[in-house]
Amino acid sequence: MIDVINGISSPDISAKSLVSFYTMGSEAGAYLAKKHPAGSDEVEVGWFPGPAGAGWVSAANEGFLAAVKGSAVKVLEPKFGDTGKEVQLKLVEDALQANPNIRYIAGTAVTAEAAQGIIRERGLQGQVDLLSFYMTPGVYEGIKRGFILASPADSMVIQGRIAVDQAVRILEGKDYVKHVGPKIFVVDPSNINDVSPTNILPPDGYKPVFNVN
Repeated sequence: MIDVINGISSPDISAKSLVSFYTMGSEAGAYLAKKHPAGSDEVEVGWFPGPAGAGWVSAANEGFLAAVKGSAVKVLEPKFGDTGKEVQLKLVEDALQANPNIRYIAGTAVTAEAAQGIIRERGLQGQVDLLSFYMTPGVYEGIKRGFILASPADSMVIQGRIAVDQAVRILEGKDYVKHVGPKIFVVDPSNINDVSPTNILPPDGYKPVFNVN
C-alpha cells in the first residue's frame, strides 16, 4: 500500500510519495516574508487555510505562521472554512469588508481562484494580491494571466510516478526508499514561463473517472 500526496497514518503503509503541507504553507509564508522583511512597512494578510480540524490544514497553518514570524507580515485571524467556492468567496468578501487595509489574500487554491473575480470587480488589482499554498490548474492559469501572484508547487505528477516506481520495486523485491517527495518550489511571474507544466499539472483534457459499486 502506497500513500500518495495526502498522508495517512497506518502501520499498513509500505511507502509514501508525498511532501509536507507544513512545508507548503511555510514556502508560501516565506515568499511573503522575503518581500516584506522586518523593518519594512507592515502589510496585512488575510489567511484562509481551509476546513478547521483537517490535518493538512493544521500543518499548512502552522508552517505559514512560523514562516512569517519576525517579518513585517501581519497575519489577520485565520478564517477556516470548507473548500467549496461559495464558502471561500463569502470568507474573502467578509475579510475585505472588515479589513480595508488587506494587502494579500493567502490560502487554499479555491480561495485564490474564487477571489480573482472579487479583486477585479472591486478594482483592487495591484492593491490586493492573491497567493495559494498549493498548485492547481486554476492557480497556474491565474499566475500566467497575472491575477494570482504565486504558489508553491509540489510536482504532483512526479509524486504519482514515484508511487508507481515504489510499488513496482516492492513487488519485484528490490530496494526502495520508504518516503520520497519532490523538491518544493514557488511559481510566480518571474519563472512561470520556465516551469514545465507537465510535472506539476495533469495533462490537457484529463478528467478523473469515478466508479461506485
